[in-house]
Amino acid sequence: ERGATTDTLQRLEEWLEFHFMVGVDHVFVYDNSGAHTNETSLAPVLDKYSPSKVTRVDWPSVPCNNNIPAHDNTGERSSQYAAENSCRTRYAPYTEWIASIDSDEYLVPMGKHESLKDVVRKAEERGTNILSFRSTRAKLREDCSEKHGRGRIKIKDLTFLEAYNCDSSPIPKPSWAERARKQLYRSEHVLYHFVHYSTVTLNTIISYKETIAKNQRWWSMASEGIPSQVTTDEENEAMMLHTKTTDSDDTAGWKKRCSFDFDKKWRGCLVGFPHPNNELVEGAHREDGMEYNCFPVERLTNHWIPELKKILSKKK
Repeated sequence: ERGATTDTLQRLEEWLEFHFMVGVDHVFVYDNSGAHTNETSLAPVLDKYSPSKVTRVDWPSVPCNNNIPAHDNTGERSSQYAAENSCRTRYAPYTEWIASIDSDEYLVPMGKHESLKDVVRKAEERGTNILSFRSTRAKLREDCSEKHGRGRIKIKDLTFLEAYNCDSSPIPKPSWAERARKQLYRSEHVLYHFVHYSTVTLNTIISYKETIAKNQRWWSMASEGIPSQVTTDEENEAMMLHTKTTDSDDTAGWKKRCSFDFDKKWRGCLVGFPHPNNELVEGAHREDGMEYNCFPVERLTNHWIPELKKILSKKK
């Protein structure tokens, strides 16, 4: 199947170690791996961890078709929606903050923060219940990949964070990146969450009588607002890097598609060429014609990736 990958287990272990490193206490993994990859179970990785750190939930749900029939993945998200609802209902009462993210999404403490716990503690102090992380797709760096068929794939021995540390948008990300946001939220405040949105919260279920008693406007309680829900300060607080796997099919013909003079820009270039000094210059390109198109996250380059590699090397 086009787009199927076999990097699930390697990716999962790195993702777990990263998030434990940045302060996550426990991960609930809904294992639906057989529906999308050649792997039949995530147990070989998850069984290495103490039950106090990881809970594996076997999730053999068969996705229904909720996409166009000709799409590569016609219904993969129907199972995701059900899994998120199951996790929030079953486990949120035992947590203070919770998030539902994929194993290619990294929540990265930024600025002087050394832990996500620092981030949520400061959020609580200012009355914030929901932290939104904008999402843009990172590119597979040319200097961290190798030729494979007509395209490129990640060099095997590199971490995913290294290979994909080149976001398609500079920090701070544009407002349109809110559409695919993920959220870290206070469990007792958010009563129902749907992938990208806190749909039912303690604020939105307040009655008309209660609203008037608090001298607030009724219509203003129909949705969350500042300071209860905020988008993270990506330079000084936290950001999300979306390292969706790019395979050789995705990058076929990359030299043509990544050239500065390619006239079909809508087809996109998924191979990353970092802007020098992380400065955007429209149309700038290398001497060989490859157009600069992405931005490394310096906090990852200088701090988190070296720390992650130390942890992974000890496990080997």
